[in-house]
Order: sequence, then C-alpha cells, then structure tokens
Amino acid sequence: MIARGLTAVALLFLSVPGLKAQEGERVPDSDADQVQATRTLERETFSYSAGGRRDPFRPLEAGDELGPRFEDLELSGIIYSPTAGSVIVLVDRSTQRRYRVWEGDIVGGAQLLDVTPNEAVFAVTVFGVSRQETLRLKNMDKEQGG
Repeated sequence: MIARGLTAVALLFLSVPGLKAQEGERVPDSDADQVQATRTLERETFSYSAGGRRDPFRPLEAGDELGPRFEDLELSGIIYSPTAGSVIVLVDRSTQRRYRVWEGDIVGGAQLLDVTPNEAVFAVTVFGVSRQETLRLKNMDKEQGG
C-alpha cells in the first residue's frame, strides 16, 4: 500500500513540469528552444532603384500641377486675328477659373493648335496618346442648330 502511494506521488511529481510553467512561462527543453527564444523580429524593408524609371508609388497624373482637365474646359471667347495671333478664353467648369491661351500654349495637357473665328483646335495628350479635339463657342452652336 505504501509502495502504491509512493508510486502515485512520484508520478504526480513527474507530471508537473514546474512552477515557471504554471505561471505561463515556457521552460526550454533544449538548446534549440533557447536559441529560438532569443530571436528577435526584424522588420522587412524594401528599396526601389529608379534607374531612369518613374516612381510606381506616385500618381500618373499630378492633378493640380498639370492644370485643369481638358474635359472640364469650356470655350468662353475668341479674339481672332489671322495676322497678329489669336487668343481664346477658356473657363474651367469645376473651379470657374479663366485661362487666356495663345496658339502653341499648353493648358491641362492640351496644346492649342489652331484658332478660327468660331472654334479652337487642340492636341490632347493623355498617358502618351494624342488625339485632336475641337471646342466651339456656345452661341455658334446655337446658331448652327447644334
């Protein structure tokens, strides 16, 4: 009976890992566990070598730096002169800001190519692709039924 009691106490003693484990700390069993316990987390860093390329984290269009969007511009007036150079007035519908533009000037990614008494022709470049757009005076559109 005493042997049975001693065996039970011995098994109980061996099954309890220790006070540190009971407090929530892990007792390392081997050298590998000790090495793993001393490891620290290191933050992964990234670097980007531009090498003549644009930064992929910057927007393709710089917004206000480019001026107004061509889609927001409205032709407000034309001062036409075949000899002295023509001037047009554009209004940005989103901000109500006015722009005076001469032939050859660039506003909002669009270059003014030609001015006639009723319209202005632009070369609009977006993401390296160019297209030709024409803005007409509003009152001329009404007179022509458009």
